[in-house]
Amino acid sequence: MPNFIPLEIPIYMTATFLNPLPTGEPSISDRGTDLKYSREENPTVRALERSLADLDGFEDGLAFNSGMASISTLLLSKAREGILMGVDAYPTTVALALHLRGMGFRVKLVPIKEVVDAVSSEWGLIFVETVTNPMLRVPDLPSLSDRCEEKGVELAVDNTFASPVLLKPSKFASYSIQSATKYLAGHNDVIAGALTSDDVGELWEWRRRLGTILDPFRAFLVLRGLQTLELRVRRYSQTALEVAKFLEGCDLVEEVRYPGLNSHPDHRIARELFHGMYGGIITFIPKVDPERMFRHLRVVRPAPSLGAPASLISRPLTSASSLPPSLVKEMGISERTVRLSVGLEDPRIIIDDLKRALELARAPSQEGGVPSFISW
Repeated sequence: MPNFIPLEIPIYMTATFLNPLPTGEPSISDRGTDLKYSREENPTVRALERSLADLDGFEDGLAFNSGMASISTLLLSKAREGILMGVDAYPTTVALALHLRGMGFRVKLVPIKEVVDAVSSEWGLIFVETVTNPMLRVPDLPSLSDRCEEKGVELAVDNTFASPVLLKPSKFASYSIQSATKYLAGHNDVIAGALTSDDVGELWEWRRRLGTILDPFRAFLVLRGLQTLELRVRRYSQTALEVAKFLEGCDLVEEVRYPGLNSHPDHRIARELFHGMYGGIITFIPKVDPERMFRHLRVVRPAPSLGAPASLISRPLTSASSLPPSLVKEMGISERTVRLSVGLEDPRIIIDDLKRALELARAPSQEGGVPSFISW
């Protein structure tokens, strides 16, 4: 028996476990499954899964090696039951849904504002994002949840943009998905995914067969990120609202989408759901060429992710390039659409950087050199 107790969860960096034990008894995880192979179960990963379930308000959880691994595992497990999905979603999720439909599974994509009316007993799973990526629509989750319960179908939500700080998905859904790469891990150094629910038994089997479990070292890093999750999300929300207000008043910006603005079409439902915090993502359309603007940024970094300590900016059209142009247009993504993930910098620094870049992008071309980001 060790004479020490670690304050942090140990990293069980092992592929296999002794099973049976020297006593002849089987080695059993707290889930009740045999603990013999880390592709199936690992104590470090289990510690993360219990923490995730507690944050989301569910009984159990599963950790995956990417956000898309968690989504693909869920959708594959439900594909034969029929999937109804909001088309206003992460383009790679939409692309996966289209591939499943191309393989012969029943999958239907509808605009987020039409999802509630489209729910019927012919669908086994309804899948929406609590804040859509990248156009930041907010579905009427209370109405959608009631409709799903009435029709006897399960609701799954991708809660990546809101995080459990803004929304407890267990209030509305049967399943919660998150890309733990983003706000949960929080340091832009981990690729991971999460799924929580009251019953993950069948999905555990799917994960075991697909081999999509998270490794113990990255599980440890996500656990580290969870310790500061609420502090970071609160700061992101405060900063994003300040930056969004600046962009809304800037004459070089055509349109701003942020759920915390009164001008947002879903501001009322966002206010009811998120209790005064609206997350760290702003989508806007500049009147200048986005690529020219990006080249003049010195603090905000052009990178296709979010939820990092540094502010990141990207063009959603790049991730949507594999989708049919008509569908991209229906999603509202244009060549000038820009997605900004605010970081932990002082909001005045972010605003000054954006203002400077917008103004320089408007000026006659004087291109040259590579941006020198002050935090590099």
